[in-house]
Amino acid sequence: MVTVTVTAKFHNPSLSRRKEWQHATRLYRDTKQFCIDGWENDDFGKSVTTASIDNDLYSAIQNQAIREAKADHNKDGEVRYRESQPFAVNNQNWELDTTENGTVVVGFPCVSQWWYTPIEVYDDIADPVDRLLEGDADKSRLQVYRRGDDWYCTFNIEYDADTSGETPIGVDIGERHILAVTAYGEDESILVSGSEAKYVRRKYRSLRDSLSQAGALRARNRVGDKEQRRIKDLNHKLSRRLITFAEQFENPVIRMEDLEGIRENSSWSGVHSWHFHQLQQFITYKAERTGIRVEKVDAYHTSQRCSECGSMGTRDGDHFSCSECGRGRHADLNASENIAQREGEPCTG
Repeated sequence: MVTVTVTAKFHNPSLSRRKEWQHATRLYRDTKQFCIDGWENDDFGKSVTTASIDNDLYSAIQNQAIREAKADHNKDGEVRYRESQPFAVNNQNWELDTTENGTVVVGFPCVSQWWYTPIEVYDDIADPVDRLLEGDADKSRLQVYRRGDDWYCTFNIEYDADTSGETPIGVDIGERHILAVTAYGEDESILVSGSEAKYVRRKYRSLRDSLSQAGALRARNRVGDKEQRRIKDLNHKLSRRLITFAEQFENPVIRMEDLEGIRENSSWSGVHSWHFHQLQQFITYKAERTGIRVEKVDAYHTSQRCSECGSMGTRDGDHFSCSECGRGRHADLNASENIAQREGEPCTG
Protein backbone atom coordinates (compact mmCIF):
# COMPACT_ATOMS: atom_id res chain seq x y z
CA MET A 1 0.00 0.00 0.00
CA VAL A 2 1.35 3.44 -1.01
CA THR A 3 0.33 6.58 0.90
CA VAL A 4 0.88 9.99 -0.70
CA THR A 5 0.16 13.30 0.99
CA VAL A 6 -1.34 15.77 -1.47
CA THR A 7 -1.19 19.49 -0.78
CA ALA A 8 -2.83 21.61 -3.48
CA LYS A 9 -3.47 25.30 -3.92
CA PHE A 10 -7.01 26.42 -4.77
CA HIS A 11 -7.11 28.28 -8.08
CA ASN A 12 -8.53 31.80 -7.75
CA PRO A 13 -11.35 31.18 -5.25
CA SER A 14 -13.94 33.96 -5.23
CA LEU A 15 -14.06 36.58 -2.48
CA SER A 16 -17.27 35.08 -1.08
CA ARG A 17 -15.64 31.66 -0.82
CA ARG A 18 -12.56 33.02 0.89
CA LYS A 19 -14.67 34.96 3.39
CA GLU A 20 -16.75 31.89 4.22
CA TRP A 21 -13.68 29.67 4.56
CA GLN A 22 -12.06 32.21 6.88
CA HIS A 23 -15.24 32.28 8.94
CA ALA A 24 -15.20 28.46 9.04
CA THR A 25 -11.64 28.38 10.42
CA ARG A 26 -12.76 30.56 13.34
CA LEU A 27 -15.90 28.48 13.96
CA TYR A 28 -13.77 25.34 13.83
CA ARG A 29 -11.44 26.75 16.47
CA ASP A 30 -14.41 27.79 18.63
CA THR A 31 -15.99 24.34 18.30
CA LYS A 32 -12.81 22.61 19.43
CA GLN A 33 -12.35 25.05 22.31
CA PHE A 34 -15.98 24.57 23.36
CA CYS A 35 -15.35 20.83 23.66
CA ILE A 36 -12.07 21.24 25.55
CA ASP A 37 -13.61 23.71 28.01
CA GLY A 38 -16.64 21.47 28.53
CA TRP A 39 -14.47 18.47 29.35
CA GLU A 40 -12.22 20.48 31.63
CA ASN A 41 -15.22 21.91 33.52
CA ASP A 42 -17.14 18.61 33.56
CA ASP A 43 -20.03 20.23 31.70
CA PHE A 44 -20.50 17.09 29.61
CA GLY A 45 -18.82 13.78 28.89
CA LYS A 46 -16.63 12.73 25.99
CA SER A 47 -19.76 11.53 24.17
CA VAL A 48 -20.67 15.13 23.19
CA THR A 49 -22.46 15.35 19.81
CA THR A 50 -23.22 18.03 17.23
CA ALA A 51 -26.53 18.67 19.01
CA SER A 52 -24.49 20.55 21.61
CA ILE A 53 -22.68 22.70 19.04
CA ASP A 54 -24.37 26.05 18.38
CA ASN A 55 -22.88 27.32 15.11
CA ASP A 56 -23.57 27.10 11.36
CA LEU A 57 -20.85 24.65 10.34
CA TYR A 58 -22.03 21.57 8.51
CA SER A 59 -22.46 18.68 10.93
CA ALA A 60 -19.69 16.68 9.16
CA ILE A 61 -17.23 19.48 9.99
CA GLN A 62 -18.51 19.79 13.55
CA ASN A 63 -18.02 16.04 14.02
CA GLN A 64 -14.45 16.28 12.78
CA ALA A 65 -13.77 19.18 15.17
CA ILE A 66 -15.07 17.08 18.07
CA ARG A 67 -12.80 14.18 17.09
CA GLU A 68 -9.73 16.43 16.84
CA ALA A 69 -10.47 18.15 20.15
CA LYS A 70 -10.85 14.76 21.81
CA ALA A 71 -7.47 13.63 20.46
CA ASP A 72 -5.80 16.87 21.60
CA HIS A 73 -7.36 16.63 25.05
CA ASN A 74 -6.35 13.00 25.53
CA LYS A 75 -2.79 13.83 24.52
CA ASP A 76 -2.14 17.19 26.11
CA GLY A 77 -4.78 17.75 28.79
CA GLU A 78 -5.91 21.38 28.92
CA VAL A 79 -5.57 23.04 25.51
CA ARG A 80 -5.95 26.64 24.33
CA TYR A 81 -6.45 27.26 20.61
CA ARG A 82 -5.16 30.80 20.07
CA GLU A 83 -5.28 30.83 16.27
CA SER A 84 -7.86 29.95 13.66
CA GLN A 85 -7.78 26.23 12.94
CA PRO A 86 -7.70 24.56 9.50
CA PHE A 87 -11.16 23.09 9.18
CA ALA A 88 -11.49 19.45 8.20
CA VAL A 89 -14.00 17.05 6.67
CA ASN A 90 -13.87 13.26 6.99
CA ASN A 91 -13.17 11.15 3.92
CA GLN A 92 -16.86 10.37 3.25
CA ASN A 93 -18.01 13.98 3.10
CA TRP A 94 -15.85 15.52 0.39
CA GLU A 95 -15.04 14.57 -3.18
CA LEU A 96 -12.60 15.04 -6.02
CA ASP A 97 -14.07 15.50 -9.50
CA THR A 98 -13.41 17.00 -12.91
CA THR A 99 -15.32 19.55 -14.96
CA GLU A 100 -16.20 19.11 -18.65
CA ASN A 101 -12.94 20.78 -19.66
CA GLY A 102 -10.88 18.47 -17.43
CA THR A 103 -10.25 20.87 -14.54
CA VAL A 104 -9.83 19.06 -11.21
CA VAL A 105 -12.14 20.40 -8.50
CA VAL A 106 -12.51 19.65 -4.80
CA GLY A 107 -16.03 19.66 -3.38
CA PHE A 108 -16.79 19.98 0.33
CA PRO A 109 -19.41 21.45 2.68
CA CYS A 110 -18.71 24.54 4.74
CA VAL A 111 -21.27 26.98 6.21
CA SER A 112 -23.78 28.10 3.59
CA GLN A 113 -23.32 25.37 0.98
CA TRP A 114 -21.02 22.87 -0.72
CA TRP A 115 -18.19 24.53 -2.64
CA TYR A 116 -16.60 23.05 -5.77
CA THR A 117 -13.31 24.82 -6.38
CA PRO A 118 -10.50 24.13 -8.89
CA ILE A 119 -7.11 23.11 -7.54
CA GLU A 120 -3.68 23.41 -9.16
CA VAL A 121 -2.40 19.90 -9.98
CA TYR A 122 1.38 20.03 -10.31
CA ASP A 123 3.40 17.13 -11.73
CA ASP A 124 4.34 15.57 -8.38
CA ILE A 125 0.72 14.90 -7.41
CA ALA A 126 -0.76 14.23 -10.86
CA ASP A 127 -0.43 10.42 -10.71
CA PRO A 128 -2.08 9.85 -7.28
CA VAL A 129 -4.79 12.40 -8.14
CA ASP A 130 -5.52 10.53 -11.39
CA ARG A 131 -5.71 7.24 -9.45
CA LEU A 132 -8.26 8.74 -7.07
CA LEU A 133 -10.34 10.18 -9.91
CA GLU A 134 -10.34 6.78 -11.65
CA GLY A 135 -11.53 5.01 -8.50
CA ASP A 136 -8.26 3.11 -7.99
CA ALA A 137 -7.35 4.76 -4.67
CA ASP A 138 -8.80 5.77 -1.31
CA LYS A 139 -8.71 9.20 0.30
CA SER A 140 -8.39 10.46 3.88
CA ARG A 141 -9.95 13.48 5.59
CA LEU A 142 -9.64 16.84 3.86
CA GLN A 143 -8.12 19.89 5.56
CA VAL A 144 -8.63 23.44 4.25
CA TYR A 145 -6.43 26.30 5.43
CA ARG A 146 -5.03 29.70 4.55
CA ARG A 147 -1.37 30.52 4.02
CA GLY A 148 -0.75 34.20 3.37
CA ASP A 149 -3.22 35.34 0.73
CA ASP A 150 -3.72 31.84 -0.72
CA TRP A 151 -5.91 28.91 0.26
CA TYR A 152 -4.85 25.27 0.22
CA CYS A 153 -6.23 21.81 0.86
CA THR A 154 -4.38 18.70 1.97
CA PHE A 155 -5.31 15.01 2.12
CA ASN A 156 -3.78 11.54 1.82
CA ILE A 157 -4.28 9.16 -1.09
CA GLU A 158 -3.71 5.41 -0.59
CA TYR A 159 -3.39 2.83 -3.36
CA ASP A 160 -1.85 -0.55 -4.11
CA ALA A 161 1.30 -0.42 -6.19
CA ASP A 162 3.81 -2.83 -7.67
CA THR A 163 6.84 -2.61 -5.38
CA SER A 164 9.10 -4.85 -7.48
CA GLY A 165 12.19 -3.13 -8.81
CA GLU A 166 12.37 -0.67 -5.92
CA THR A 167 15.63 0.50 -4.35
CA PRO A 168 15.31 0.42 -0.54
CA ILE A 169 17.04 3.36 1.16
CA GLY A 170 17.67 2.55 4.84
CA VAL A 171 17.98 5.56 7.16
CA ASP A 172 19.40 5.28 10.68
CA ILE A 173 19.12 8.44 12.84
CA GLY A 174 21.25 8.59 15.94
CA GLU A 175 23.56 10.46 18.30
CA ARG A 176 27.13 9.77 17.09
CA HIS A 177 26.07 9.97 13.44
CA ILE A 178 22.90 11.89 12.89
CA LEU A 179 22.35 10.20 9.52
CA ALA A 180 23.58 6.82 8.32
CA VAL A 181 22.02 5.97 4.96
CA THR A 182 22.42 2.95 2.68
CA ALA A 183 20.96 2.27 -0.75
CA TYR A 184 20.56 -1.49 -0.37
CA GLY A 185 22.05 -3.49 -3.21
CA GLU A 186 23.73 -0.42 -4.76
CA ASP A 187 26.87 -0.22 -2.57
CA GLU A 188 26.22 3.49 -1.96
CA SER A 189 25.91 5.17 1.43
CA ILE A 190 25.99 8.44 3.38
CA LEU A 191 27.40 8.97 6.87
CA VAL A 192 26.89 12.34 8.59
CA SER A 193 28.48 13.10 11.94
CA GLY A 194 26.25 14.32 14.76
CA SER A 195 28.97 16.66 16.05
CA GLU A 196 27.39 19.86 14.69
CA ALA A 197 24.07 19.12 16.35
CA LYS A 198 25.74 18.29 19.66
CA TYR A 199 27.81 21.48 19.47
CA VAL A 200 24.65 23.56 18.98
CA ARG A 201 23.01 21.85 21.94
CA ARG A 202 26.00 22.38 24.24
CA LYS A 203 26.47 26.01 23.19
CA TYR A 204 22.91 27.11 23.76
CA ARG A 205 22.48 25.05 26.93
CA SER A 206 25.49 26.85 28.41
CA LEU A 207 24.07 30.23 27.37
CA ARG A 208 20.67 29.42 28.89
CA ASP A 209 22.25 28.33 32.15
CA SER A 210 24.31 31.53 32.38
CA LEU A 211 21.32 33.76 31.63
CA SER A 212 19.13 31.89 34.12
CA GLN A 213 21.69 32.44 36.86
CA ALA A 214 21.77 36.13 35.97
CA GLY A 215 17.96 36.32 36.05
CA ALA A 216 17.76 37.40 32.40
CA LEU A 217 14.73 35.30 31.53
CA ARG A 218 13.72 37.27 28.42
CA ALA A 219 17.20 36.92 26.95
CA ARG A 220 17.14 33.23 27.90
CA ASN A 221 13.98 32.73 25.85
CA ARG A 222 15.55 34.48 22.85
CA VAL A 223 18.47 32.09 23.07
CA GLY A 224 16.04 29.18 22.96
CA ASP A 225 14.48 30.60 19.78
CA LYS A 226 17.90 30.90 18.15
CA GLU A 227 18.69 27.30 19.02
CA GLN A 228 15.41 26.14 17.47
CA ARG A 229 16.22 28.00 14.25
CA ARG A 230 19.72 26.47 14.09
CA ILE A 231 18.32 22.98 14.62
CA LYS A 232 15.55 23.52 12.07
CA ASP A 233 18.03 24.76 9.47
CA LEU A 234 20.26 21.74 10.07
CA ASN A 235 17.32 19.36 9.71
CA HIS A 236 16.29 21.02 6.44
CA LYS A 237 19.81 20.62 5.05
CA LEU A 238 20.04 16.98 6.14
CA SER A 239 16.65 16.07 4.68
CA ARG A 240 17.46 17.76 1.36
CA ARG A 241 20.76 15.89 1.17
CA LEU A 242 19.01 12.58 1.78
CA ILE A 243 16.35 13.20 -0.88
CA THR A 244 19.02 14.18 -3.44
CA PHE A 245 20.87 10.94 -2.63
CA ALA A 246 17.71 8.83 -3.00
CA GLU A 247 16.67 10.42 -6.30
CA GLN A 248 19.68 8.99 -8.14
CA PHE A 249 18.32 5.44 -7.82
CA GLU A 250 15.51 3.73 -9.67
CA ASN A 251 12.18 3.65 -7.78
CA PRO A 252 13.62 4.52 -4.34
CA VAL A 253 11.66 3.80 -1.17
CA ILE A 254 12.93 5.40 2.05
CA ARG A 255 12.71 3.29 5.19
CA MET A 256 13.23 4.74 8.67
CA GLU A 257 12.98 3.11 12.07
CA ASP A 258 10.51 4.10 14.74
CA LEU A 259 12.22 7.00 16.49
CA GLU A 260 10.53 6.31 19.82
CA GLY A 261 12.95 3.45 20.24
CA ILE A 262 15.87 5.83 19.94
CA ARG A 263 14.45 8.12 22.61
CA GLU A 264 13.85 5.30 25.07
CA ASN A 265 17.10 3.40 24.65
CA SER A 266 19.69 6.15 24.22
CA SER A 267 22.04 6.94 27.10
CA TRP A 268 22.62 10.45 25.73
CA SER A 269 21.04 12.95 28.15
CA GLY A 270 20.08 15.33 25.32
CA VAL A 271 18.15 12.81 23.27
CA HIS A 272 14.77 13.73 24.71
CA SER A 273 15.11 17.36 23.62
CA TRP A 274 16.67 16.62 20.24
CA HIS A 275 14.39 17.07 17.26
CA PHE A 276 14.60 13.58 15.80
CA HIS A 277 10.89 13.72 15.05
CA GLN A 278 11.27 17.01 13.18
CA LEU A 279 14.02 15.52 11.00
CA GLN A 280 11.80 12.55 10.20
CA GLN A 281 8.94 14.90 9.31
CA PHE A 282 11.16 16.93 6.97
CA ILE A 283 12.41 13.76 5.26
CA THR A 284 8.87 12.46 4.84
CA TYR A 285 7.50 15.74 3.53
CA LYS A 286 10.29 16.30 1.01
CA ALA A 287 10.20 12.68 -0.14
CA GLU A 288 6.46 12.76 -0.79
CA ARG A 289 6.77 16.03 -2.71
CA THR A 290 9.21 14.29 -5.06
CA GLY A 291 7.11 11.13 -5.36
CA ILE A 292 9.28 8.92 -3.12
CA ARG A 293 7.44 6.53 -0.81
CA VAL A 294 8.41 6.52 2.88
CA GLU A 295 7.97 3.62 5.30
CA LYS A 296 8.50 3.25 9.04
CA VAL A 297 9.96 -0.09 10.16
CA ASP A 298 10.37 -1.96 13.42
CA ALA A 299 13.55 -0.80 15.17
CA TYR A 300 14.09 -4.05 17.08
CA HIS A 301 17.77 -5.15 16.97
CA THR A 302 18.65 -3.09 13.90
CA SER A 303 21.92 -2.18 15.64
CA GLN A 304 22.68 -5.65 17.03
CA ARG A 305 22.05 -7.92 14.05
CA CYS A 306 24.40 -8.50 11.15
CA SER A 307 22.88 -7.08 7.97
CA GLU A 308 24.59 -9.83 5.94
CA CYS A 309 23.58 -13.04 7.75
CA GLY A 310 21.12 -11.89 10.45
CA SER A 311 23.16 -13.19 13.39
CA MET A 312 23.73 -11.20 16.58
CA GLY A 313 27.04 -9.36 16.36
CA THR A 314 29.26 -7.13 18.47
CA ARG A 315 29.58 -3.35 18.42
CA ASP A 316 32.79 -1.64 19.53
CA GLY A 317 32.38 2.12 19.13
CA ASP A 318 31.67 2.70 15.45
CA HIS A 319 32.67 -0.81 14.37
CA PHE A 320 30.28 -3.75 14.03
CA SER A 321 31.60 -7.29 13.65
CA CYS A 322 29.87 -10.61 13.13
CA SER A 323 31.50 -13.78 14.46
CA GLU A 324 29.23 -16.00 12.33
CA CYS A 325 30.03 -14.72 8.84
CA GLY A 326 33.12 -12.63 9.70
CA ARG A 327 31.72 -9.43 8.31
CA GLY A 328 32.94 -6.05 9.59
CA ARG A 329 31.05 -2.84 8.93
CA HIS A 330 30.53 0.63 10.31
CA ALA A 331 27.98 0.05 13.04
CA ASP A 332 25.50 2.73 11.96
CA LEU A 333 25.70 1.74 8.30
CA ASN A 334 25.08 -1.87 9.35
CA ALA A 335 21.94 -0.62 11.11
CA SER A 336 20.83 1.31 8.02
CA GLU A 337 21.25 -1.86 5.91
CA ASN A 338 19.05 -3.78 8.34
CA ILE A 339 16.44 -1.02 8.14
CA ALA A 340 16.53 -1.08 4.33
CA GLN A 341 15.76 -4.81 4.29
CA ARG A 342 12.67 -4.62 6.51
CA GLU A 343 9.15 -4.22 5.20
CA GLY A 344 7.41 -1.29 6.81
CA GLU A 345 4.18 0.64 7.12
CA PRO A 346 3.47 3.87 5.21
CA CYS A 347 4.80 6.90 7.04
CA THR A 348 3.23 10.39 6.49
CA GLY A 349 4.20 13.73 7.84
